[in-house]
Amino acid sequence: MHPLANLAEDDGVLCSSYYLSGSSTQTMMAAMTQTVNTTGYENVTLNLWRTGGSGGLRILYRVNGGAWTDSGHSLTGNPTSWQEESFVIPAGNDVAQFSIAFEFLENSAFDPAPNHYHSIDEISITGNPMSGGGANPALTASLVGSNTVFCPGDDISVAYEATDVTLNASNSFTLELSDASGSFASPTVIGSLASTQVSGTITGTIPVGTTAGYNYALRVTSSDEAFVGSPATATIVVGAIPPTPSITQLPNGDLESSYNGTNIWYQDGFVMSGESGSIITPAATGTYTVVASNDTCTSTASDGFVYNHTSLMAFEQAKFTVYPNPVRHQLSIQGDLTAVREIILQDALGRIIWTKHPSSTIDVSEMKSGVYFVHVIQNNGNKQVIRVIKQG
Repeated sequence: MHPLANLAEDDGVLCSSYYLSGSSTQTMMAAMTQTVNTTGYENVTLNLWRTGGSGGLRILYRVNGGAWTDSGHSLTGNPTSWQEESFVIPAGNDVAQFSIAFEFLENSAFDPAPNHYHSIDEISITGNPMSGGGANPALTASLVGSNTVFCPGDDISVAYEATDVTLNASNSFTLELSDASGSFASPTVIGSLASTQVSGTITGTIPVGTTAGYNYALRVTSSDEAFVGSPATATIVVGAIPPTPSITQLPNGDLESSYNGTNIWYQDGFVMSGESGSIITPAATGTYTVVASNDTCTSTASDGFVYNHTSLMAFEQAKFTVYPNPVRHQLSIQGDLTAVREIILQDALGRIIWTKHPSSTIDVSEMKSGVYFVHVIQNNGNKQVIRVIKQG
């Protein structure tokens, strides 16, 4: 594209003659007769090749049928060979009608090349899809199901829907979890889904170790085009996981959990119906485990405790007693001492005060007041623990 000089036209020369005639200066404009729809695009750029130009050339634009406006870009320099140029015109972003024009500003008549009118060739208008791809992009998320209370390690499903968001072939959705206050300043990615579908379901897992809280939020983001969705309307609660309990056997044979709250007891892997306290009385030989519950989350199961009901019954038949209890000076042990291998005396902290071979009496007169435990260990390995109170 180039202006046609009158002098050249009179002589039948319709190519780039570049001579002005009739005056020493002349201004002409060449404008697009059609418009370009740039809705959903940004970084709108005018690309062209040009040569020549003594007085220069201004680039104008028009938006949605409005007035021609100076873009702020002009061409000068009189290049003698073809030169590529690109100009970003922000006013052309995301509009229904966009067009450009060239205003030739020549100021010297009868001026041969290279100081001549500009020649313009290979004109194009390009742009990039906007983040979101349209004028009103949105990426919404909603919790699947009615449950809003979760524990670390639980799976969670979220439905998403993208509107006016460009989803290219390499797009991947991510499911993000806020902090306990609902802030996404440093979100945690808890799930992902490679997809270009504008709606679907994405599943994630609440990370083990997540701090308990009542105002966690969820949102979905896309990678290509990159777009951050809005948080789901419903917030979720993340509960705390109780510590893993342990099982000990009491002197009377009962089993006790270290957790003081609600306990779920199992015998050989089956739930023991009606048992939710910290102490149970086993009715049969088996492997017992316990899980702690705070009515929101449950712990991992305790180590298994192997309980031998037959041995306990045999042990109870050879039961030992002590007297007096409470005691001040001399503690007597009553029972079949021939079946006893060893007697151990421990304080309340589990420290061994002394240990000796079978004896029917124990001198406690020099011991401090408090609670002590007498361990009677039989030859067959069975053991009885008797609680004793020492008075001053």
